[in-house]
Amino acid sequence: MKKIKRRGWVLRGVKDPETIADHAYRVLVLAWLSGYATSLNARRLLKLALVHSLSAVYIRYISPYDKLLEIKNQKELLKKYPALVLRAPVDEKGKIALQRFREEDKAIKRLTHELPAPIKGEIYSLWLDFQNKTSKEAKFLWVVDKLENLIQALEYKDYIEKDFLKPFLSQIDRLTDEKRILKFTESLNRFFTQGESAVKNRQDKNLIKFILEVGKVKKVLRKGWVIRGVKESESLASHSFRSALMVWILSSQKKIDQRVLIVMAVFHDLFSALTGDITPYDATIEKIKDQDKKKAVVESLPWIGSQAQKELLAKQRLDREVKALDKILRYLPHRLRHELKYFWLEYKTGASKEGRFFRQVDRIEALLQALEYQTKNKNLPITSFWLQLKELLDDPRLVDFVAAIDDYYFKKGFRSLPLDKSGKIV
Repeated sequence: MKKIKRRGWVLRGVKDPETIADHAYRVLVLAWLSGYATSLNARRLLKLALVHSLSAVYIRYISPYDKLLEIKNQKELLKKYPALVLRAPVDEKGKIALQRFREEDKAIKRLTHELPAPIKGEIYSLWLDFQNKTSKEAKFLWVVDKLENLIQALEYKDYIEKDFLKPFLSQIDRLTDEKRILKFTESLNRFFTQGESAVKNRQDKNLIKFILEVGKVKKVLRKGWVIRGVKESESLASHSFRSALMVWILSSQKKIDQRVLIVMAVFHDLFSALTGDITPYDATIEKIKDQDKKKAVVESLPWIGSQAQKELLAKQRLDREVKALDKILRYLPHRLRHELKYFWLEYKTGASKEGRFFRQVDRIEALLQALEYQTKNKNLPITSFWLQLKELLDDPRLVDFVAAIDDYYFKKGFRSLPLDKSGKIV
C-alpha cells in the first residue's frame, strides 16, 4: 500500500501522486475528527478506516473506471469524459460493482488467512461492514473516504480542469444528506476556488487548514532512507498508516486502550508537516557533503558520544517538534487540540502504557521497512534500526514478535544483521 499509486490520479496525469497508504492515512485523520463531530463509535470508525483499502495489497487497485474503460487509451478517454462512470447504465454499474467486490473479497481473505482467528474475524467483519454499509459507522466512513478524495482532488486542482472536479463534489451529495457535511464540502470548494476569505464559517476554515497541514505529511519522505540512497522512499504518512495498523493488531489481546494507540500512531509524526523529517544526526550530516560519509554517520549516531550529548540532542529535537506541532494544532478546537498534544507527549515520554507500547511498535515498523528495503539492496546498512529497537524493547508480546522477525528474515538468507560468533542477534 505504501508503493501503489492511486489509479484515478495516475489516469489524470498527476505527477508523483499519493499512494493508497497516504490516502488511508488522511482518512484515519478524518475518521478521528468525525468521532468528535458525531455520536458514532470513534474506535470503530478508526478501525474501519484502517481496513477499508487493505484489499489493494493483492489486486491492481481498482478505480471506478477500470472495468468500464477497458480500452487502450484510458487516460485520453478519462480526460474527455471524467464522469462517464456516473452515466453508465444501471445494470452495467451493478456488474462492475459485483466483480469489484468479488476480487476484493478474495484479496482480503488471502491477506488475513494466516492471522489468529479473533483478529482475522474482526478485520474481515469490519471490511465487510464497510463494503455493505451495514452500520452507521460504515455508512459514515464511506462519506469520509469520498471527502478525502475531494480534498485531494482540490489539492491536485492544477492537474485537473475545473469542470472535472464536479464528479468529486457530486459524490458527496449522493452519499449523504447531512447538512454539516454538505456545508463543509461547500466551504472546501470555496476555499480552493475563491480563496480563504470566501469561507465565512471560522470553524470550517480552521478545520480545512488543519486537514491541509495533515496532507503535507504525504509528501515528507523519511530522511534516513533518502540518505541511505533508497529509491522511492516511503512517506511519513505511509509509515504512520502501517504503524497504526500494526499497533492495533499487536495489541489485540492486551488490556490497553486501542483507540488511544491508533490515534498516537496516526499523529506521532504530524510535526513533520512543518519541519520535514527530523533525525538525531541532522546537525552532523548538514556539514558533510560526501554521501558515503553521511551513510556512515547515520549508522553510528546517536549511539556515540556522552550521555549528556545524547540528552542535549534529544532536547533540541523535542523543542523543534513541539513548536511545529503547536502551530498545526492551533487550528483545532480546544478539546481536540488538548487530546492530541496529551497523547503525543505520552508517546514521546513513554509516560503511559499506551505510550510505551506504541514507542516500541513504531521502532518495529521502522525495522520491518529496513528489512523490506534490504531485499532490494543487501548492502543497505540497517544496524541502527536494531540498536534503536533494542534500547526500547521490553513488552513480552513485542519481544516475541521481534524474535519472529529475526527468524523470518534470517531464514530467508539475510546476513547483515548484527550477529555474535554463534550466529545470534546481539
